[in-house]
Amino acid sequence: MVRALSVTVLLVLVGVPLLAALQALQLPSTIDWALWTWPLLQTLLVTGVSALLVAWLSLAVAPVIANSRWFNGLSVVLATPHVAFAVGIVFLFSPTGYLVRLVEAMTGLLPTPPSGWPLPDKSLLTLTLVLLLKELPFMLLMVSTQLKQIPYQRWLLQAQSMGWSARRSWWSLIVPVLLSRLKLPLAAIIIYTVSVVDIPLLLGPNAPGLLAVVAFEQHYQWGNQDNASQGVWLLISTSALALAAMLMAIRAYRCVAERLRQQFAKASRRQWHLSFAGSAVAAALVLVSLLVIGMLVVQSIAGAWFYPDLQPGAWQPQRWSTEWPYMAPLLWDTFWVALVSAIASVAAAVMVLERQRQRRQKQLKVLPLLLLLVPQLVLVLGWQQLAGQGSEGAVLVWSHVVFGFPYAYLVMHGAWVNFDERWLYQAQSLGYSYGRAWFTLVPRMLKGPLLTAFAIAFAVSIAQYLPTLWLAGGTLPTLTTETVSIASGGDWRLAAVYAVMQTLLPLLVFSLVLMIQRRQRGTQVSV
Repeated sequence: MVRALSVTVLLVLVGVPLLAALQALQLPSTIDWALWTWPLLQTLLVTGVSALLVAWLSLAVAPVIANSRWFNGLSVVLATPHVAFAVGIVFLFSPTGYLVRLVEAMTGLLPTPPSGWPLPDKSLLTLTLVLLLKELPFMLLMVSTQLKQIPYQRWLLQAQSMGWSARRSWWSLIVPVLLSRLKLPLAAIIIYTVSVVDIPLLLGPNAPGLLAVVAFEQHYQWGNQDNASQGVWLLISTSALALAAMLMAIRAYRCVAERLRQQFAKASRRQWHLSFAGSAVAAALVLVSLLVIGMLVVQSIAGAWFYPDLQPGAWQPQRWSTEWPYMAPLLWDTFWVALVSAIASVAAAVMVLERQRQRRQKQLKVLPLLLLLVPQLVLVLGWQQLAGQGSEGAVLVWSHVVFGFPYAYLVMHGAWVNFDERWLYQAQSLGYSYGRAWFTLVPRMLKGPLLTAFAIAFAVSIAQYLPTLWLAGGTLPTLTTETVSIASGGDWRLAAVYAVMQTLLPLLVFSLVLMIQRRQRGTQVSV
């Protein structure tokens, strides 16, 4: 039964999407390099820099981040949708943002918006910063999950007892093992960076844009299918190149670490102040997210607000009442699609992981995560060409489940495959059938991973832009599509209203999950 369900899930959520995406793989007549060269170079630069920074920062603070009191606060960052986060970053760090206003208020050095400010409204640097701040919490979650599956503390003690410094022990012994286990999460981050559309539309350069943005515009705005086909193949090639570079970098690092292990290293007298660094990184991520949410709320009710004033000259809370009749249907549509898709994503991940647990396969499998390794634009373009626009209801929810399922699988994997089968044997010895024992024990004992996976799948659905825009074709707009549309039009204060509502839904779900987990912490059996 479990085998049949697992195969069905993989067929519906992996096989069918890949086969449907073949519609997008039309060979172009030629490649217009004048159109694609600069977008390609920009994409490679942003992808390389953000991936390296995410990997380095997450590994640097990994040993203590899970024990930091700020770790649970990372749910605020995970709950904030990418689009809302991007809008809030503009309000904070742009040349007329609140940070510049504070500098002017304290120093008087910036009476006018600085022309050379390092974070302009739209630039590669601003885009890279937003991607880094949003991808780092996810990677920290993945690293902390993998650390629970290896005896890294014992390895560190053994290495230090042989005269190794704490720093060298970590980077030459533990990090190579982690990198081998983190290939798939790293690959997912890289592919997301290559293919993301909504954030570069808001914060990336316009002339020209990044590779995915240009391909999106060629198909959606200009209807040039030949150029769109060129963009599809370039996205696939760029993704393959980026993944190959990642694998080579990991292999090179492992070789360097092996050489370091062969060299004797005396213990360093300097203390490795990693505990402080881990807490500082987590605290910075949480504080930036809280500032982003605060600025969104303030901007949503602000009236005229001239530079360099620290507060608006007038308040317009009536903006909310004016927009509510238009926003309420979007809120309901966004909620029910996210709710149904999150439940389906978690259920699908449970079926696949249960089959994997029964076969005692503890490694992450590529197949459930395969769609994270394919550019989203390529997938959705193929689905649209096959199903057409105006695909409401089941097709739209299915597309959200396709992208939510891999994340639910990633989040639940460690706890699920390491569930102790002896609990089920003990229940059966008391007269329970296997099915009754499973439904009585497993969901209760793994309630934490289940709830976390549901919250993340819910947030993933909220953030979906391309599937909702291209498959629904405007017949089922959501808060995400409207936020991008309004912000792209330049009305940032109205965009803040929709961004606040877009953030509110996943934030409430994450808050509810944390409350339930804290209540159960004292009574839940530790697996």
